[in-house]
Amino acid sequence: MAAEPVWSVDPRTGKPREQVAVEATTEEVDRAVRAAHAAREALADRAVRAAFLRTAADLLDASGEHVVEAADAETALGPVRLTGELARTTAQLRAFAEVVEDGSFLDVRIDLPDPGATPPRPDMRRWKIPLGVVAVYAASNFPLAFSVPGGDTASALAAGCPVVIKAHPDHPATSELCASLLRRAAAKAGLPEDVVVLVHGFDAGVELVRHPLVAAAGFTGSIRGGRALFDAAVARPVPIPFHGELGSLNPVVVTEAAAAERAEDIGAGLAGSMTLGAGQFCTKPGFVLVRTAGDRRVELPAVLHRH
Repeated sequence: MAAEPVWSVDPRTGKPREQVAVEATTEEVDRAVRAAHAAREALADRAVRAAFLRTAADLLDASGEHVVEAADAETALGPVRLTGELARTTAQLRAFAEVVEDGSFLDVRIDLPDPGATPPRPDMRRWKIPLGVVAVYAASNFPLAFSVPGGDTASALAAGCPVVIKAHPDHPATSELCASLLRRAAAKAGLPEDVVVLVHGFDAGVELVRHPLVAAAGFTGSIRGGRALFDAAVARPVPIPFHGELGSLNPVVVTEAAAAERAEDIGAGLAGSMTLGAGQFCTKPGFVLVRTAGDRRVELPAVLHRH
């Protein structure tokens, strides 16, 4: 079967912009995971990891105009919102670099030997070690901060785990651009580029979470998609941790007293929250329960009543 093309689509017109890649086959997913697995020992040096994360942040900032332009072309979220998101993304990378240097995340415990104890106590030491290759699933609504260079990727790399990222189909060109910057940062820090690998395709995402060399997964997205990946993660012969942030309904209750006091403000606030970031924030209200107070009603602006 021929590999399916991956297209970048203009959300403003619905028309294809360019073919970015092709969906990864089972064999290609296997090669991607094995390449990342082979690079894991290079991440052992914490100083190198910290330098890598800071270099990645610097390269993203230096290419900021290009990154924002690419993301806007695929998401229509606008340069203001995306510039802020890029700043958040690079701040995350730098924050994790500080965590790596601090070292307290290792949670080191040392029990010194006590030959005179009954029974004698041996020298016992414990600290946290990297799990291995982490599968990261990019989100649709945050093409930067929760996608290829986002928090899941940054935290996994900070812990010393190479990542294989499944790009989101809504912003594949942005994903390719960001992955290339991360891989360039790895090379500049003296690491193999394959500490970060990118794959495309729905089936590739399922194959990824099932791969025996994948040790954990991070996901931000829908309930249905996340649940399917979670089920695959726990059904493996050796189950793996699945760190998922899944969609939710976010119910909001407006009390009678609140409606009586500030109905117009509540309506405007609900509308603003629903439409913030083109309606793509997972914290927006999805179900509102309102008890009216006499003649006072909570009304949303007219724009939300149009279809």
